[in-house]
Parts: sequence; C-alpha cells; structure tokens
Amino acid sequence: MTAAPDSAHAFVADHQGQHYSEVLARLSRNAAVRRYLEIGVAFGDIFSGIACRHGVAVDPAFQLKANVAANKTKVSLFQVMSDVFFEHLDLRRDIGGRLDLAFLDGMHLFEFLLRDFFNTEAICRRDSIIVLHDCLPVAEPMTDRDPVQAGLRGRGTPHEHWWTGDVWKVVPILKRYRPDLDVMLVDAAPTGLVIVTGLDPSSRTLKKNYDAIVAEFSRVPNTGPEIAQIYAETLLVPTEEALRRLGGRSYAHGGGWLRKVMDAINLQ
Repeated sequence: MTAAPDSAHAFVADHQGQHYSEVLARLSRNAAVRRYLEIGVAFGDIFSGIACRHGVAVDPAFQLKANVAANKTKVSLFQVMSDVFFEHLDLRRDIGGRLDLAFLDGMHLFEFLLRDFFNTEAICRRDSIIVLHDCLPVAEPMTDRDPVQAGLRGRGTPHEHWWTGDVWKVVPILKRYRPDLDVMLVDAAPTGLVIVTGLDPSSRTLKKNYDAIVAEFSRVPNTGPEIAQIYAETLLVPTEEALRRLGGRSYAHGGGWLRKVMDAINLQ
C-alpha cells in the first residue's frame, strides 16, 4: 500500500483486495462454519452471503432487504443493542454452542467495538475466528466520531459519505493489551478487515481494564498521522493470502470428540 497524493484527505491508497463481503462468504464456506454471529446487520446483505448451519444476527434496528435465511439451516434475529444481547445471552439456548466465526460491524466507536470483541471472544473457542470491519480507514474525514461531521468533511472527495468512526483504535489496543492474539490486517475493499485468531475465551484482560483502556485511547488523537502509523508498523495481507492462511480450518464435524467434550464442559 502506498501513500495517496492528496494527504489533506487520504493518507493511504484505497485497498485493492476483494470486497469484504466476498471474503467473508468464502471464509464461511472454506471453513464449513456451523455457528456464526454478526453484530451490525442493517440490510442483511453481508449476512445473507454467509453459509452456516445457524446464523445469529444482532442489530438494534434491522432494515432487512436481503434473504438472511439463504445458505443457512437456522437463523436467529435479536433486535437489541449488542450489550443487551450479551447481557441476556444463554449460550446453549440461543446459539447452541460456541461460535466458529463472528463478524463485528456495530457502532463505529472504538469503545463499542472493544466491548463487542471481548464479549464475543468469551463465547468462542480457541480456534474460532473473529473479524472486525472498518478498522483500516483510507482517509481522515471518515474517521470522525460523528457521522454527520464525517459526511461534511468528506464532501467532494472520492470517499464522500464513508464513515468508519474511530474503531481503528482497537488495532493498537489489541496489540498492546493482548499480544497473545494473532491479528491480521487484510486489504479487503473498501475499509479493510482485521482477522483475529489464537483466541482465549477465558481472558478477562480487556474487560478488567476496559475503563482504563477507554480513558487512555480517548486521549489518542483521531488524526491521520496516528492512523498512518498502523500501516507503517504492519504489512497488509492480500485477501487471497489471508484466505490461504485460514484454509486449514474446518468446523464441519465439530473438530472431533475432544472439542465436543470441551464444548460440553464450557457450556456448563
């Protein structure tokens, strides 16, 4: 990825990989996903492309225009804020077991995504996959915490009406507070994907330190130089390479008898 010429508006070139919807759809099929969670479903176009046995959708105000039951045996819709969903979640009753794949695309403010991440990790397994959206913005205006201001600042640019908010801050948060995680930055169009593996569902580090983390990163400027630092420190992975790296995962048979035993223990 190279620097864009108009540094007043963009600090990196647009991502050149496959559209994130196609990456997620291919990942769900390649890994034979059984249980899938999506936070921030809106029209349902991403959710509808996911192939799984049980798809769980969480959104405070669904505006469904796609067939969310496509490619699935069972679908569960929860029209609530994600915090409410997790607070009242009964894992066995509502999902049927721990997640294989989760896609987090809720409120575009870093403190919301951080909560969604550690709450989601807690209902995953060590070999599950969590995918974060909008954490790799390509221009500063779209990162404004206020979507109205983002729209005004982006007016007349190639990224007019784009809004990622400041969820990019979750990337340095994970690197600092959870170095045990494998965090892969992927050049999926248009605003990147962050694929997190090597999960630890028992970890309470982020939840325990949540208030301190939010206070610390609220002071980090939400400006181009800070965001560009992420790109300077970490090489982006092409979408095809990312899918290749994840190619050995398959949840088709639940991973054998040992995983079934562990799932049964963890559900208690």
